[in-house]
Formats: sequence, C-alpha cells, structure tokens
Amino acid sequence: MCNACIMERSLASLSRRDLMGLASAALAAGVLAEATPATAQSRRTPSLPAMIPTGRVHDLTHPLSPSFPIIPIPGLTFPFRISEIATIAKNGVYSNKWELIEHNGTHIDAPSHFIAGQFDLDHFEPAHLVCPIAIIDVTERATQNRDLEITPDDIVAWERTHGRLPANAAVFMRSGWDQKVATADVFIGMDASGTMHFPGFSAETCAFLVQERDIAGVGVDTISFDPGFDKDFKAHKALFRGGKWGIECLANLDLVPASGAIAVIGMPKVKGASGSPCRVYAFTR
Repeated sequence: MCNACIMERSLASLSRRDLMGLASAALAAGVLAEATPATAQSRRTPSLPAMIPTGRVHDLTHPLSPSFPIIPIPGLTFPFRISEIATIAKNGVYSNKWELIEHNGTHIDAPSHFIAGQFDLDHFEPAHLVCPIAIIDVTERATQNRDLEITPDDIVAWERTHGRLPANAAVFMRSGWDQKVATADVFIGMDASGTMHFPGFSAETCAFLVQERDIAGVGVDTISFDPGFDKDFKAHKALFRGGKWGIECLANLDLVPASGAIAVIGMPKVKGASGSPCRVYAFTR
C-alpha cells in the first residue's frame, strides 16, 4: 500500500481532538515553515482554522519523477533527475542524488520568484500554510476553451453560493488538467508558434484577490497559474506584489468540495529559495 494511502487511513481514524493536537505539535516542532518577517511588507499572522475536518485527508500532490512535464525554457529549465549513489548491497545504505529546479512537479512559488525585494521561501509563516480552501471549478468551460481565465466575476459567483471568501483562503482552480499530466504535450499545450495553452487566473483576478479579499494564495492544477498564452506572467506579478504564494500542478481537486475543506502545505525550508516542490493535503468532512 502507498505511503499516502496509509497516512490517509491513519489520519481519517483520528478524533478531532487527536488531530488538532497532532497539528499543534507539528507546528510547534517546525514541521511547517517557521515564521520569520522578511520585509516591511510582511503580513499579519492569521488565526489558524478553529477546527480541521477529520472525515478524510486527500493528497493533492503529483509524484515527482523525471517524466513530469516542465515549461521548456532552453538553458533554464530541465526535468527532475534522480540517480543512485549508494545501495544496501554495496554500501549498507540506500541513497539517491536529486537534481532539480525549484519549480519541478507540484510546487509552491514564493513572491521573490518575480518581484525583487519580496520574501523568499524560508519566510513563509506556518499559519499561511494552513488555509480554508475555495475551489473555483471551471472544468466544463475549460474543455471548450484551453485559454480560459478565471475572472473576478468567477470569484463573486462562488461567493453568491458559499459566502465571502474566508480569511486566509487558498483559492484553487479546478480545470481537470491534472488528468492530462501523463501526456506532457497535452498538459503544456504548446502550439507551432511556441505559445502554450492551458487555463489560469487573470492578472485582474489576482489583483482583486490581493486588494479586495484576504487570501493566503492561489493554486492550480495546470503548470502555471498564468494562462498558458501569457508570456509576461502578469498574474504572477500581480499576486506576488501582494506577498501571496502560488501553487502549481495540484492533483485530485475533484475530491475536494467547493468550500469547507482545509489545506495543509508542507515544504522544505530553504534559505533564499524562490520556490520548492511541496506536499499539499486537503482535510474534508
């Protein structure tokens, strides 16, 4: 049985009291990134959710392997590489060497990825990595329009049904693109002109979420939260100017309800990093 399945079953069997105690201990031990103000723009520390649902826990993370798709930029990007450096038979221990860029696989971007002077990966506060989830489902529309952009109207439409976005929200786009990840050409959608095609957030929407709502960050099941055709990464810049995080290449968002779930995001704490592969879980009732 896979490690994720074992963890899911084990966590699902815990009581609410047990789970909250476990979460508190993990935060105290620094399992999630520790709070360290980075700039004068550092955000206030939000309150953690009063209760984490304990019905089920879902892994929203793709396995990272050399076959995982990348945005091809000559001289800058390359697939994840893994090579064996020790074996039980030869060395008495098993170990591998990894070669990767900070933005391989399911990964989180820090604001410094596009905005000079904004904070790096090691400055994320724990409370900004435990967030209520809002799922913006554009699956049906995305089948008709690979260049679909989530607009402020989509956010307002979600709020008509579910109420105002909760404080410190993780706003996740579900487009169904995670089902295409096994076929890199389809997942990236590169045409003959070198333009990519997949859905994402508009820059206007990211600015709206930063300025008009209280969010922790956004996430997508595509390889970038900018729509593929945008070569200027305007949504990245609008989001990162506000000091928020962005997660790309999420999986299994079809298992998460439109509201009511809680995201827990784990990642390495690497000083000066612009991003990192991460592990994302959703706790649901």
